[in-house]
Amino acid sequence: MQNAKGYYPALESVALTPKNRFTENRGRTLEYLKLLPADTMLYSFRLTFGEDTRGARRPGGWDDPEGLLRGHSIGHFISALSLAYSATGDETFREKLDYIVDELSALQSKSHGRPRDFVTSCTPEDCGQDKWSRDPSVWGEGFISAYSPDQFALLEKFTPYAKIWAPYYTLHKIIAGLIECYDRTGNETALKVSLGIADWVYDRLSALTPEHRKKMWSMYIAGEYGGMNESLARLYTITGNEKYLEGSKFFDNENIFPGLSEGRDTIANLHANQHIPQIMGAMLEYRATGDEYYHSVAKFFFDIVTEHHMYAIGGVGRGESFRDADKLAENIESDRNCETCAAYNMLKLSRELFSYEPEETKYMHYYERALINQILASQNPHSHEHMHNGVTYMLPIGPGAMKDYSDDFHSFTCCHGTGMENHVKYQDAEYFISDSGDGIPTVYINLYISSELSLPELGIKISLESDFPYPKAKITLSGDSDYAVRMRIPSWSQSAEFVSSVSKVVKSKNGRYMTASHRAGTNDVICVSFDYSARLEYTPDTLDGTPVAALMYGPFVMVTADESRDFITLTVPEDINGALTPSTNREAGSFLISGLGHQFFPIYMAGDMPYHTYFKINRSEDSE
Repeated sequence: MQNAKGYYPALESVALTPKNRFTENRGRTLEYLKLLPADTMLYSFRLTFGEDTRGARRPGGWDDPEGLLRGHSIGHFISALSLAYSATGDETFREKLDYIVDELSALQSKSHGRPRDFVTSCTPEDCGQDKWSRDPSVWGEGFISAYSPDQFALLEKFTPYAKIWAPYYTLHKIIAGLIECYDRTGNETALKVSLGIADWVYDRLSALTPEHRKKMWSMYIAGEYGGMNESLARLYTITGNEKYLEGSKFFDNENIFPGLSEGRDTIANLHANQHIPQIMGAMLEYRATGDEYYHSVAKFFFDIVTEHHMYAIGGVGRGESFRDADKLAENIESDRNCETCAAYNMLKLSRELFSYEPEETKYMHYYERALINQILASQNPHSHEHMHNGVTYMLPIGPGAMKDYSDDFHSFTCCHGTGMENHVKYQDAEYFISDSGDGIPTVYINLYISSELSLPELGIKISLESDFPYPKAKITLSGDSDYAVRMRIPSWSQSAEFVSSVSKVVKSKNGRYMTASHRAGTNDVICVSFDYSARLEYTPDTLDGTPVAALMYGPFVMVTADESRDFITLTVPEDINGALTPSTNREAGSFLISGLGHQFFPIYMAGDMPYHTYFKINRSEDSE
């Protein structure tokens, strides 16, 4: 087993404060999690197992009881409830969790037989749902889903999408939610149900040859399995049962892993979010085995994505797929870029990679970029009767783009599911605790979001008061123990000041952190100031020979309101900051930049309006 260099504090140890865009977004999600009925999320499960649906409201979208992906959202719901309970301690979430888990366990107990013995009566040519099994006694012990195992058996016959739709993806959402529930709340029934699923998967897939599985995982969407390798590897670390580690390796994608381990881009033109979770799975296999092969797969994948496939907001892809490396400008569409799920999974990956290389700040530079410019920007800031947690599927970056948000009951897409999780865990990577080797803990401060870290067992208490979105913060170190603090220097800040009331603040040898030492029983106030300046972030390619760029200001991607579907051309002088005038609007909690013929504002402020994120750039004035 490969131990990380430290750990992230539990959500209950990090309290978000005070009212700001982060806590406002979280509040909308918490309200939605409370109003979404558990029986609605259980509707298709009960129907599939021949149980009464108890008068529940029927879900819509991809969770419609006739949909091929039905049941995936309950996994996200379980994860979100677990995160919400951990972050708030509100027993409402715990009670809803316990109810759902108990109901799934009761349904699972109706599945009998050996998993590999289940045979569908369908063929790839004739697989209507009216031919699917309705007899749980032959589905295999441990099986639980909102549809029978026919889709799994049809995948084994290489039935394409959209005759079937990603059965292992759906199953992963369920098992991942159950493991999250166990991790965050200690619910033993959740662990029991997840082990039942893992046993079913192991028995079914162990009956297939490696070549058979390789062909399955290469199938577009039908073979999408989410992060099944991640979940099974996590169960191995929890139980020590080697079967689950072997099962995780059944999902090693031999179509892309070997090339990535050798430094080759094997992801071009592949479905982005079909593959990002697989890489997170590789990191959990690295954690479980210490095999550097998995680490190299994940590290190169991160580098190739962020250096050659990423847009300025931290998102990737066009129409859900990666395109050719460095072909970004030519793939900008009005509303078909940057699937929100992809950013959700890239954040999980960067967080995991950082835990093994906490001195390598590129992982947290990315995390900050995507968290602020895609995740924070993905929620509708205006709630109404049918949209309490409206979130984006794609976060559009094309000319005249306008965000489209999900509603409460009819939009159960993948991104609606991850959208239930995103906004209740903003503090998930803000702090990282490591042992410096001399018994004195080190606290890494990765993000500057207003919060309070309390670790009484270590004698550590840190209060971080951020002036977000403005470039100042105050960090108060207290507690009854000695500890060190390493504060990340953002890559976008050309100058940064860290002024301490007590200790000496010094820059790390690698220039990536400022370091201070706290002495037991003292209070040390560190005032932090960053420099916001404008810069253009160009795409590697051009459009019709013209450079294309996004306008950045500090950590923010800046957009301008405009409904035109043609690219706006900005004529930019050499001194871009001299041509722009920033102005704060503290009542709105943001700022504006005027100049170059437009008014610009952070993309998270672009709610119900068309906007432009990328511009054609004319630098002809440089030579004058």
